[in-house]
Amino acid sequence: MKKYIFKTLLCSAMALPVLTSCELDQYPEGSIPSEQSWKTVADANNFYIGLLSNLRGVSGGAYSYVSECQADLFNAVRGAASQNQVHEWTFTTSQFGGDNVWVGNYGMITSANNILNNIDKVAVESEEEQMVINIIKGTAYFARAYAYNSMVTRYCVNYDAATASTALGLPLLKVVDVNARPSRASLQDTYDYILSDIAAAEALLDGTGFDTSAPNAHTLAALKARVLLNMKNYDEAIVAANEVMALYPLADAASYAEMWMGDYELNDGLYETIYQPLQTVDERTGSMGTIFISYNPATETNNPYYVPTQGLMDLYEKSDVRKSAFFVKTKISPATGSESATGYMFYKFPGNEALLKAGETTGVTGNTFYNMHKPFRVAEMYLIAAEASLLKEAKDEAAAQTFLNALRTARGASAVSSTGEQLVQDMKNEWAREFVGEGYRLDCLKRWNEGVKRMTPQTFSGANILIDNPTTSYTKLEVNPGDALYYKMIWEIPSQDMQANSNLVGNWSSN
Repeated sequence: MKKYIFKTLLCSAMALPVLTSCELDQYPEGSIPSEQSWKTVADANNFYIGLLSNLRGVSGGAYSYVSECQADLFNAVRGAASQNQVHEWTFTTSQFGGDNVWVGNYGMITSANNILNNIDKVAVESEEEQMVINIIKGTAYFARAYAYNSMVTRYCVNYDAATASTALGLPLLKVVDVNARPSRASLQDTYDYILSDIAAAEALLDGTGFDTSAPNAHTLAALKARVLLNMKNYDEAIVAANEVMALYPLADAASYAEMWMGDYELNDGLYETIYQPLQTVDERTGSMGTIFISYNPATETNNPYYVPTQGLMDLYEKSDVRKSAFFVKTKISPATGSESATGYMFYKFPGNEALLKAGETTGVTGNTFYNMHKPFRVAEMYLIAAEASLLKEAKDEAAAQTFLNALRTARGASAVSSTGEQLVQDMKNEWAREFVGEGYRLDCLKRWNEGVKRMTPQTFSGANILIDNPTTSYTKLEVNPGDALYYKMIWEIPSQDMQANSNLVGNWSSN
């Protein structure tokens, strides 16, 4: 029943001629409209829709591709006008494209806290209204947990139970106070805070169904599995992952390929999708087109800023549907100049035609390349379970093989029979194959205490397509643990926040 109430809430709230998510973004910086009415469920709806907008905003686009550009799976094309310093690891806190991860997630935390601080003021007149309030409140707890988990992997050291009580975590906010100058909590307290929010949301969202347009009980289980893997609580991570796998079957190869085509209805491929924030023609965010596709009608060539490495493409078997779905052979040229060469571009996010505005067209010409973000897919649960099975104290290689092979065979790839270190490497490669371009790669390498060694680049005959500065050697970049640049595997807190809040301790102070 809850899922139908939820759908009604979502649709009716979007129709209200009061505060839309766009209007919520128009309040002056540092000003939270808590003085607005919190008397009825309709009042709460307005802030709820704003929170869903926050969730949509932090789930794709630069929130995904900045870390991908820093990692090892892509090479920069000459003339690239974005993320160059990130790609060559020369970025500083004053010119860094990843700051939005901090700013956007703390903005969402503020929205969530505004709801949690005020929603109990709402006068509830029926059991149905109480269920709606529970969904709004549960979503706020989820959003806060999701935001903190997204940041803890990027701005904090890896979790170690032996040192977590003294390691630096994140500033933990529970109330809306524009004058607050919080210091960083411990890493242990940060993870405990995330888990406590998940637990609070579980109680409120219990029984919510399969509506993927907003967080539900299954999304919470998926988030919990993700958190527990990072905490090295492998047995419980497997339990949480199994809970989700039992509910969301893997698609067959043809349906999986459709999930990334983006040329049909707003569904944008709901196969295997646990949570897909709603986008509309008027509220869309996070285009991946300029980074990975782009198109110049004058030269009739694609002008992506970044192209996949040959090493990445070589990870896939010919029969693997992901190879044909993710990589397209085409004529590629730098953003400046007239030379071009045939090569492969990354085509995982080709643009959903249902998100095109009037005058925009399908295909590469005129396409703005907006796709529905998919921050939670069941494939991740198979990989979490496989990784946890291999890294837990009582290693279970048979279980890991089962999880990996279920995913691989669904993609048209052959089953693995490896053991030992080769099986661990097969698991790591599967993370790259499945989630390339979605913002997972740098976090995976950090979680495994590995460096970034850029994979073998594509060869473009007859044209100088890639940036390969002889001093920085973009295509041959290698940063290993212990190297001078490895500290940048953990991002620094934005300099503006450090200057405004003297209580914050930075990550790079000793470098």
